[in-house]
Amino acid sequence: MRHYMHLSDSELNKLFYIKPETFDNKTKKSQLRYALGATLYLPATKYIAPYLLEKRFSHLTSFVMCFENLIEEKNINIAEKTLLNTLRTLKMAENENRINKDELPLFFIHVKDANQFEKLYELLVKEKDIISYISGFFLPKFSSFNSKAYLNIMNKIRSISKYIYALPIIENKNILLPSSRISELIELEKIIYEFRDMILGIRIGGSYISSTLGLNLDESISIYDIGISSSIVYDVINTFINLSYNDIAIYSSFWNKKIPSFKNISKNNIIFDQNKIIHNKAFTHEPSIDGFVREILLDRLNGCVGKAVMYPNQISIVNALYTINKKSYEDAVDILKSNENNNNSKEIQNIIWANKIINLSYLYGVLNDNYSAIDLF
Repeated sequence: MRHYMHLSDSELNKLFYIKPETFDNKTKKSQLRYALGATLYLPATKYIAPYLLEKRFSHLTSFVMCFENLIEEKNINIAEKTLLNTLRTLKMAENENRINKDELPLFFIHVKDANQFEKLYELLVKEKDIISYISGFFLPKFSSFNSKAYLNIMNKIRSISKYIYALPIIENKNILLPSSRISELIELEKIIYEFRDMILGIRIGGSYISSTLGLNLDESISIYDIGISSSIVYDVINTFINLSYNDIAIYSSFWNKKIPSFKNISKNNIIFDQNKIIHNKAFTHEPSIDGFVREILLDRLNGCVGKAVMYPNQISIVNALYTINKKSYEDAVDILKSNENNNNSKEIQNIIWANKIINLSYLYGVLNDNYSAIDLF
């Protein structure tokens, strides 16, 4: 699998100073945690196998089959059977040499809760040969109360395959109120640090935060624009930022609002100026796209490295905005070369930034001069 699979070799050579490299769920965790990009959410009742075998979504590099918010509880049994059938179909296709498993998008499962996760594990363990297609499990409402149950199940799954990771979603009632938020986040940080080898990253439950607090974000408003939600998001990021330097990734809030196709917007009169977009200057004059792009840029500035989305036309925009420009790449290379034996605290901070830029450049590429992310939308 590689980002921008829809581009031809000639297009890649034109756009990129350094082309993106391939990855799969066996890629070392220090790089894989940055690879998800736009993670497309789909209901677990959807039989996704034909889409994967026919490569209908050329931009797709990671997706999630959801057992929680996208399906009704009465349909969970149907969804579990559908998921198993999808995995069986992929195994059959591989056996018949119709697919290369390493070219498939990263396959994640968003469980409903710890009880359903245990049941799903019991179903999967009966057919161990299909488990290798799974890259990880998103664990909703992750808290200090249910973390042990979740992670015990993950331990059992990882005894079958060490290439399957946990991805806790930080969203529970204890993080909503200041009186309980900090103590809960401190406890979660301890738990995640202890189990960091099996955890690829944490995701901020922005939809949960907004819906539980009764916030109505219109098509152009970011979760960072509302004080009550942004304070929670910033506390989550601050809690886990040190862990994100070496051990896990922080994935940003869900974007579940529709945007029109960017293909209908002329690129000729658009100048991609990150600073202006962040300061809410009109970019395309299409509010929903401008709001979406702005939130991704704010995610990046705040240390996040991926975003869950609900619509396929959002995938290319998210992934494009994680490309690295040539100047940043060259600055990062210079920092790492000149500071190999320098351990003062100021230089260490620069090295943290430089290492992240280099890891992102492997996965998303480095753009040539005179090209910007908009050329990949």
